[in-house]
Amino acid sequence: MDKKYLKKLIKKEIGEYLMGAGFSRHKESVYIKIRESIIYNISFSFGSIGFTCTVAMQPLYVNGFQDKAFLHITFGSRLSRFKIVQKEWWTYDEPEKGVSEIKELLIKNGLPWFKQYGTPEGIIEFIQNGKVEEYGLKFNTYQQKQYLGFSLLYTGSIEDGISALEVMLDGIKEDAVDWIKDYKMRIIELICRVEKDPVSAKIILDDIVQENRIALKL
Repeated sequence: MDKKYLKKLIKKEIGEYLMGAGFSRHKESVYIKIRESIIYNISFSFGSIGFTCTVAMQPLYVNGFQDKAFLHITFGSRLSRFKIVQKEWWTYDEPEKGVSEIKELLIKNGLPWFKQYGTPEGIIEFIQNGKVEEYGLKFNTYQQKQYLGFSLLYTGSIEDGISALEVMLDGIKEDAVDWIKDYKMRIIELICRVEKDPVSAKIILDDIVQENRIALKL
């Protein structure tokens, strides 16, 4: 199978549709859209047995583990296993059929997920109401508390946000690697600042958004 042909087909049949829906082509096989400081990420992967598509959301206001931000799919899933479980990969033998099925699933499941839950309030609802399990996301409890805590702070629910982050920190073991311990200290310092001056939460998170945008070259 000529992967160049497949990539051109994806660009024409899906890429143009996504760009009409407000997405931009971030890389050759990655399309993103930013709404209320949240990245919507639609990525295509090409393996030895076929190709697949992943949908994910990434809040820019989350202070992550690493000093350098990067696009990731922590909060998302392969489209083939998103809400419904079916094949993992689409075969290279029938590229037109695969691209058509992926586009259909994006319209049916992926884009509505972004629309319904792709805001700070939507992320809070998604996590608090157990939608992670319903949608079949491999989004562990630790990361859920991280996204929940920062989303609550971002929406002004300071006490609830601090509580969620403290639960997250409780999950970090004493024998954690050094960079995890450093991250824990950064979050403790953030919590202390916000507890002393709740109004500062918006400023702190806006700074995180700008830092992540610069690191991601957005």
